[in-house]
Amino acid sequence: MSNYGAMDREMADQTTILIVDDIAENRKLLATLIKSFLQCRIVLAKNGTDAIALFKRENALLPSLILLDVMMPGKNGYETAKEIKTFPAATDIPIIFITGSNAYEDKLLAFNAGGVDFISKPFHQQELLARINVHLKLKLVTERLKVQNRLLEDRKAHLQTLVAEKTQKIEHMTLCMVSALENANRFNDNDTGLHIQRVARYSVLLADKAGLGSEMIGKIKLYSPLHDVGKVGIPDHILKKPGQYTPEEFELMKQHVAIGGEMLNNEGFDVVARNIALFHHERWCGDGYLQGLHKEEIPIEARIVAVADVYDALTTRRSYKAAFSEEKTAAILRNEAGSHFDPGLVQLFMENRKQFTEIRMSLIN
Repeated sequence: MSNYGAMDREMADQTTILIVDDIAENRKLLATLIKSFLQCRIVLAKNGTDAIALFKRENALLPSLILLDVMMPGKNGYETAKEIKTFPAATDIPIIFITGSNAYEDKLLAFNAGGVDFISKPFHQQELLARINVHLKLKLVTERLKVQNRLLEDRKAHLQTLVAEKTQKIEHMTLCMVSALENANRFNDNDTGLHIQRVARYSVLLADKAGLGSEMIGKIKLYSPLHDVGKVGIPDHILKKPGQYTPEEFELMKQHVAIGGEMLNNEGFDVVARNIALFHHERWCGDGYLQGLHKEEIPIEARIVAVADVYDALTTRRSYKAAFSEEKTAAILRNEAGSHFDPGLVQLFMENRKQFTEIRMSLIN
């Protein structure tokens, strides 16, 4: 078994992976690779028509995840994915496209067709396994949350007990997701794990100082670590680039918020999770991305994570810059209050700088 986390054995017991590729050698290679990582059931299809036929059979054992080639005779991968997603039972099945293309337009086609990830050939085997692991765990978490939500509706007389029970389980599941994302992203950023821990702690501190209720603070604590979940859909050469992005590269990088928002746009997740992923790069003045929201149009949870994320980025050494001092960071945030950031939140940051520093010093390499 792999070292991707404690949930692997549980996933193996209930996981079926469908591999769709017109080249037999590719199907065999992927099946062998996955079997070395997760002793699950593998189903092979040589084209899109065979894959779609699986969903038309009565009482068929449907896949937990689909690895889908793009260039195939007959129906291509995009057409296959769109037709699969018309089946109600396939709504929550993650589709990962694997193709020799790395074009921006092909990535958009993949996500518009219902895909959750896009991996270009030749792929790094460990990265592919890590991404499979992420999406399997996200699906498992979503299914568990749906069960918990149904139980909550059926047992209204015990609402308070169930809410506490559900919150505890969500926190555990979210931590499992964060761990999986750390594994997937460690190929891109060695500090990813500490970064998301720091952003979560900073966000909770700001939420508390802003006077938000305990329920909202709890949600921000749970979901702020997922603010950059969409980066699993951005190619390595962009994430790892040490210098400035070209305009075209920056446009592609911006898509991580849309990808993250789509990944978390599910009834199993609270809307706070989606808001954080989708809107944490909006700006108070309205010139952020991708929606161009203005002032209070930006959800408070996203405004909070924006301050926390930038504070951490400025005070942390990156491949393209040295860590800024606390004084320089504070000056930048102060100057950006009312343009980039909610001025009220920046004021709260200024009033509580010592606590931000203490958190940072407790979570550094």
